[in-house]
Amino acid sequence: MKKYPLYSLIWSFALILLIAATGEAQNKPHEGLVYPPLNQPQPPVPDRFELDNGIIVYLLEDHELPIIDISVRIRTGSLYEPADKVGLALITGAVMRTGGTTSKTGDELDEILENLAASVETGIGDDAGSASVSVLKEDLDTGLSILADILMNPAFREDKIELEKVQHRSGIARRNDNPGGITRREFSKLIYGADSPYARTTEYDTINSITRDDLVAFYQKFFRPNNIILGVLGDFDSETMLAKIQEVFKSWEPAEINLPEKPKIPETYGKRIALVNKEDVNQTNIRMGHIGWLRKNEDYPALVVMSQILGIGFSSRLINSIRVEKGLAYSVGNNYGAGYDVPGIFLIACGTKSEATVTAIEAILVEVEKMRAEEVTDQELKQAIDGFMNSSVFDYDTKGEILSRALRYEYHDYPQDFVEQLMAGIREVTKADVKRVATEYLHPDKFTLIAVGKASDFDKPLDTLGDVTEVDITIPLPSPEPVPEAGEADVAKAKAILADVTVAHGGLEKLQSVKSLVTQGQYVLNTPGGMMQADVKRSHVLPYKIRSDFTLQPMGMQMSQVFDGESAWMAMPQGVQDMPGSQVEEFKKDALRNTINLLIYLSGDDISAQYLGTEDVNGKSTDVIRIAISDADALKLFVDQETKYIVKKSYQSLGQAGPVEAEEFIDDYRDISGVKIGFRTVVHQNGEPFLEGALSEAMINVEVDESLFEK
Repeated sequence: MKKYPLYSLIWSFALILLIAATGEAQNKPHEGLVYPPLNQPQPPVPDRFELDNGIIVYLLEDHELPIIDISVRIRTGSLYEPADKVGLALITGAVMRTGGTTSKTGDELDEILENLAASVETGIGDDAGSASVSVLKEDLDTGLSILADILMNPAFREDKIELEKVQHRSGIARRNDNPGGITRREFSKLIYGADSPYARTTEYDTINSITRDDLVAFYQKFFRPNNIILGVLGDFDSETMLAKIQEVFKSWEPAEINLPEKPKIPETYGKRIALVNKEDVNQTNIRMGHIGWLRKNEDYPALVVMSQILGIGFSSRLINSIRVEKGLAYSVGNNYGAGYDVPGIFLIACGTKSEATVTAIEAILVEVEKMRAEEVTDQELKQAIDGFMNSSVFDYDTKGEILSRALRYEYHDYPQDFVEQLMAGIREVTKADVKRVATEYLHPDKFTLIAVGKASDFDKPLDTLGDVTEVDITIPLPSPEPVPEAGEADVAKAKAILADVTVAHGGLEKLQSVKSLVTQGQYVLNTPGGMMQADVKRSHVLPYKIRSDFTLQPMGMQMSQVFDGESAWMAMPQGVQDMPGSQVEEFKKDALRNTINLLIYLSGDDISAQYLGTEDVNGKSTDVIRIAISDADALKLFVDQETKYIVKKSYQSLGQAGPVEAEEFIDDYRDISGVKIGFRTVVHQNGEPFLEGALSEAMINVEVDESLFEK
């Protein structure tokens, strides 16, 4: 290998330094270059057709892959459902697919589609319905025929309706578990009004009131060919595809559609401050804002730029000030605040630690006022316009986006070149335009504001900002079943039977002497993951302290469920988890339903008891007594006519999927220190087995360590 002398290396290094130094003194090579404007994207334009029966069709060929995607929009929505049946549109949209058609069940459709590696989906949102199919080119005829069958001939099978209702009840039961969800829901109610179709929520009563006839009527009102827009994307010939669509929908007759006018948005608004006090969180979710504007507003381009500068993207003022400079928020930003047919909501959202809540709100309001009072900088204007233009490329990045936008603009009666018009308008926005629209459209003095967090940890009282309304997020229970009016004879007979029951279970004095009850036994529970066996030790310090220690079999994992009379939690190997308020209330009710507690309570003079008649329970003749503990809480006792033991209790309970009708069967009574205790219990929920337990031991008035009820 050739060797270089040392002086050659030194000379080469000196030459490099000389060149570098000379380059620093000269202009950089790229400076002064003039770049031509970038070519504007030329996206493909879908072809539009209208069939004889009124279906509007958009076709966009894409031969890159042998796949065909069909999307459908239906002019409907939950905005048009009755106020006492909120959830009807959602359930209709879901069961159109899961309930199958008049010729095939939903399960049969699942099997066919699975074999084709295809999918068909349906749904209904706030202001539109949707349906879709994605299928290989070779299976187009099958996929298209299934989609058409679902749209034209849904069966709405009862079992699928009930399954969907169960899922909605489960969602209602858990809706207060997530602070972000609470913030979004309650903010909409404050903006629009709790009863507005834009804000109202499903409740147990609205879900329970929905019938199959309601689904059929809702479907028939809106699902007509002249109320549908259909788009097709994929590997097909347009002429052939149009013929297939005409053929498969040819029997679908149009009908007059009396589409109701969309509900009005409040035209006026004023300052409101609301608090959801949530004791089990350590950070605050904040939303503030007011009614927004329409996309067709002539000032919308300037409003977009203003929104970009204020709080959209990592270079926005809210991010730089609230998050980066002041360190007050994990996340902060605003939206565009625009709707297609009705004004949207302009909102600013923020997540911060509890101890910075009011300081963060005040800092956000300062930034909004600055946006109104001062012109933005040249750099801010350029960044905002460039940022929007750069992001708008995603309106064209796939042909699927192009077709989806075409359907959306057709649905809302917007020009097909609306996005191009918007981009052209944004290029013309000036600093003066931004200040003008900020002054005209942003009204921080009229913001509606909601904070969801632990108020006792806030840095300042929330009412530092103004009068505060505390929002009650208690989930309304289902309405109790109607009962016949109680006559004097029925009341007297009920109380007489209850007196005999008390004697049979040990007598009032003996029952009142019970301070603790500790039991051990084996239980089988029906969980979402299947049947589970557990050894359970239950320590009950009357009236309300209850601890259940579970050893799950066969793995031996241990966990505990504790209620100290005021709060409840789960203790697991992973740590301690507080239980939501709804479960805490259920613990209180469960403690009162304990036979000893219940009979002591029923010994009072002012109880509400009613004799309902007789009923057979597992071959035993029983007297049925209804006990009203409160207006919203009642239970039935089924008393063995021979022994006077309680052999069944029925009541409404909170299950894993929301409220359930619970039936608790008790037998194998044994004498424990003079008190009768049932050693075997079977619980059904909504008629299905849920729990079966057998005690191996029961002890009364043994010492229970109070530390068991401490975290």
